[in-house]
Amino acid sequence: MNFNLGEFHWEAQGAIHQIKKATMLFQNLSIQRTIIHEVFKRTDGPTPPEPRYATAVVDLGTDARDALQQRITAALGHASHGVEMRIRRTGDESVWARAKQILDPANDEASFVSASQAITAGLASAQTNRIIPGGVVVVVQGTAGYPPVPMTCVIKAEPHAGFTRKISQAGEPLLEFLRDLILTPQAKLYKIGAFLIADAAAATVEQPTQGWRAFIFDDQITAGNKQTAAQYFYDTFLGLGFPENSAWQTKQFHTLTKDFIRGANIPEETKSDLLGALTTYLKVDQGTTIQVDQFAESYMQAPELKDSYSTYMQSKNFPVEAIFKDISEVKNVLRDRKVTFSGNIRLTGPVEQFQDRVKMRSIDGEALPNGAVPKWTEIIVRDQIRDQE
Repeated sequence: MNFNLGEFHWEAQGAIHQIKKATMLFQNLSIQRTIIHEVFKRTDGPTPPEPRYATAVVDLGTDARDALQQRITAALGHASHGVEMRIRRTGDESVWARAKQILDPANDEASFVSASQAITAGLASAQTNRIIPGGVVVVVQGTAGYPPVPMTCVIKAEPHAGFTRKISQAGEPLLEFLRDLILTPQAKLYKIGAFLIADAAAATVEQPTQGWRAFIFDDQITAGNKQTAAQYFYDTFLGLGFPENSAWQTKQFHTLTKDFIRGANIPEETKSDLLGALTTYLKVDQGTTIQVDQFAESYMQAPELKDSYSTYMQSKNFPVEAIFKDISEVKNVLRDRKVTFSGNIRLTGPVEQFQDRVKMRSIDGEALPNGAVPKWTEIIVRDQIRDQE
């Protein structure tokens, strides 16, 4: 397969101007080998379409290589999109194993080509949903950081249409339509997975990934909600999982517990109390750890509700042991307590004030013409009205 890099239009100057501050780890990035394959959108058939494989590395040229290095540095170093992950799968067919093959100093160019083809085949298999678009797969081998360490990354870039400026033979500016642009500043159109050997001597037989670091870039990831990332890419394909650190676990605890409370078959008054308790437990409580059973024992009265909550959290693979509390990723959502009624009526206030001054309970409303008695909410605010608009 032959690729015309002019057709894909790397937009060297645009890449340079789009760079944001990156972490030191991905500065000084130097690309040594690059190969480009292609995967296709899933069809109705039982097996994924065969990828289009390249059989040799491609010479990007200085401008294209520099632009690609800048784009990777910007993407993986961006705090809200580039996320360090943990390596979950280490089998012979895993992407990590292929990365290890690529970065082995004893392996040659033919080994790089073979490993990149296997990686591309794995991505094609991971794209089981027909709504996932096809795209170009760029596999890169190089170094990064100070001092430089071995690095390989896999980029899935989705082609799209656009224009580029050209000068006619008469010296007049023209717009040329390009159908297949990739890796332009439209970050939603590409994803990156990167593997680095930070400490080559740290790996052991028991812990083969010790000393390795893995990162993903996915525009769907934001600082406040990493769970929106495309799971087929980071999990099914790359074999990565989110880091098991305290900030992420605290965020996960908050999200899962809130989802459980909202979906529980309990009165709305009880749900309101528990949602308030969740905020109190994370923000107001002075304890340095959080734990599923501790929250249940402290705030849930019914034994069956406690059991259901514990079962739910275990089904989501949340740890049963205590974890260190770090609310850095949820502090914004814990700032205010919000209650929404139909008709777009909302009650909002700082958590501490809400907890102390607002009391709500469910009451029977006025009977409807058909005899049904609706549930209303009685709200008592321990204060007088200060202002109205």
